[in-house]
Amino acid sequence: MTRSGRVTIEAELGPTGTVLTRLGSSGLLAARATPWGVFLVSAGAGPLGGDELLTEVHVGTAASLLVRTVGAVLARRGPHGRSQSLSTVRAVLDEGAQLTLVPEPGIAGEGADHRSRLHVVLAPSARLFVRDEIVLGRTGERPGTWWSDRTISIGSRPLFVSEIGLGPDAPLWKMPNVLGGAQTQSSLLLVHRDLTGVSSETLTCDGAIGARLPLAGPGVEITAFGSSLQACRRVVDKLAEGILSSWPKSDPGIVRDQLRHQPA
Repeated sequence: MTRSGRVTIEAELGPTGTVLTRLGSSGLLAARATPWGVFLVSAGAGPLGGDELLTEVHVGTAASLLVRTVGAVLARRGPHGRSQSLSTVRAVLDEGAQLTLVPEPGIAGEGADHRSRLHVVLAPSARLFVRDEIVLGRTGERPGTWWSDRTISIGSRPLFVSEIGLGPDAPLWKMPNVLGGAQTQSSLLLVHRDLTGVSSETLTCDGAIGARLPLAGPGVEITAFGSSLQACRRVVDKLAEGILSSWPKSDPGIVRDQLRHQPA
C-alpha cells in the first residue's frame, strides 16, 4: 500500500511584507508557519519504500519565502520489498520573488532506495537559493541509495538539469573517477539574473573535494563530496565566500545565516 503526503504553500507580498495566503497539508507531511517562513514536518516515520511525498510552492511577485524542515529526512526500506520512495518539490516564482529552500540532510538508511526531485520555474527577475545534502546510512549500518534530481527553468528555458546518485544502487557511485564511494554530499544552487561572471574553481579539504561551476545563465552550483558532511560543508562554504557578497541586498541575511548552518 502506497502512503502519501502533500503540502501546498502560497506566499504573496502584503502591505507589511510577505504573507502566506495558503498553507495546507495532508497525509505524511505537515507544514507549520513561523515568523520567517514555513517548517515542513514529517507526520509519520519515513519515507519508507513506496511512499510518495509532494510539496508545491508558489511565491508571488516580490514576495520572499524561506522553507526548512524539522530534522533530517530518514529514508528506509519499505515493508514490502525494495520499492522506491519519492519526494517531490515543485515551485513557481513570479517576478522579483525569492525562494530559499534549505532542508536538513537526507539520510539513506540501510536498504533504502529514495529519489528526491526538485522542479523550479522562475520568472527572469526571481531569486533562488537551494541547499541539498545527502548522507549514506546512520552510524554502524550499511548505506542505502539516494537519488537527487533537479530541474531549474527560467520561464520555458531550461537552465540547470542534474541527477546525482549515491549508494549501492547508483552505477557510478564507486567509480574512482566519478564519486569514489563518497558517503556524503553537500551542494548549493543559487540563481539570479545579476549572478554573472562567477569563475570555476575546485578545492580539496579534510578529505572532501568540491567544485564551483557557473551555470550557462544567471547562477552557480557548488558541490562537494567526501567521507563526512562537516568536511563537505567546509569546502562548500569556502567556495561560496566570494559569491554571497554579491547576493541581492534585499535578502535580510537569510542566506548568510544558512551557510553557517545555524539552528532556527
